Amino acid sequence: MKKKLVTMLLTGATVASIAFTGCSSKSAETTTQATTEATSQTTSTDESVTDPTATQDGSDSASAGSYLDPKGEVTLGKYLGVEVAKEKVEVTDEEVATDIQNEIENSTYYEEVTDHDTVQNDDVVNIDYVGSIDGEEFEGGADSGYDLDIANSTFIDGFAEGIIGMKVGEKKNVVVTFPDPYVNNEDLSGKEAVFAVTLNKIEKEVTPVFNDEYVQENSEYSTVEEYKAARKEEMLAEKEETAATNWEQAVLQNVIDGSTFTNLSDADIESYVAEMTSYYESMAESYGIDFATFLMYFMGTDEATFKEQAKTQGDFVVKQNLVLKKIIETENLTVSDEEYATGLAEYAAQYGYEDTAEFENTVGKESVQDALVYDKAYNLIISSAVATEAAASTVSE
Repeated sequence: MKKKLVTMLLTGATVASIAFTGCSSKSAETTTQATTEATSQTTSTDESVTDPTATQDGSDSASAGSYLDPKGEVTLGKYLGVEVAKEKVEVTDEEVATDIQNEIENSTYYEEVTDHDTVQNDDVVNIDYVGSIDGEEFEGGADSGYDLDIANSTFIDGFAEGIIGMKVGEKKNVVVTFPDPYVNNEDLSGKEAVFAVTLNKIEKEVTPVFNDEYVQENSEYSTVEEYKAARKEEMLAEKEETAATNWEQAVLQNVIDGSTFTNLSDADIESYVAEMTSYYESMAESYGIDFATFLMYFMGTDEATFKEQAKTQGDFVVKQNLVLKKIIETENLTVSDEEYATGLAEYAAQYGYEDTAEFENTVGKESVQDALVYDKAYNLIISSAVATEAAASTVSE
């Protein structure tokens, strides 16, 4: 069985692979899948985050990552034999057809035209260009082998228009003026630039035809029907995996909802929010964009909504950890030497370590033991749970 909680306990990295779509969104699964690169990042708080020293019980402030071992008490409700409906899934022929159509539309390519050699306003062109201002090249102003759709250009006004009428092989200086302000680079705002453009070729976009030839060139199958059947099986397996993950999550949520919590610390939740914020701020920085732009572009949300959703998820994670810890105590769960050796090998392989000793040295033996015993508690809940029937679903992922 895949280790569910290893990343949460071994690294302190959190649920970085979700976009905070809800308080119960795959938490147990994603505590494993959280990206390990977060371990090298420094946790920081934003001014708009609630003061992490504030707690419901007036206790001392929590340290970074305190949500992993949170304060508070829990009285367990039922956690063995929990009954939760499990979604039945199926895949229709219509879904397969839509999936394949999307694949075909994403497989378009360009090929050189042979019926004309002068750029028209509906052409796609392949160009090299080098931009300069006052004779000096500027950063980000050059590229080679770039495919530009003349009619749908996102370049500065006048750039694409300046290429219309060029002949294949021709070189030309296209003069443009950057808008003022120019948000992508304020230093270029309002300045005149000269782009030395070379027209390599004129192209057209080609959409592949979904036939036996396409299937043979792009898969291990020979016919359209074989490909459709295989894709249907793949889609069904994907849906079944998602349904199983959602069911496990619902089981854990049921156990949490049936438990009673007291003296929870807001600081523990805020430590989760801070770590999530720090993680995604670092990601934004790696893309060279600000945090707000990153959230809007990659997650479709703003900072206020992000942090509210992070707080909701943090509340769930804190309660999850308290429940699991209590079950460990109640059931007197331990890890034998044999279980430790097996689990350590699985963890090491999961994170790309060939040497288990190196992995153990990196994360610490105590952390590995903690992760394994938390896995035991989690698996105890899931293995004893009862899946009841639910309506079939054909909704695409």
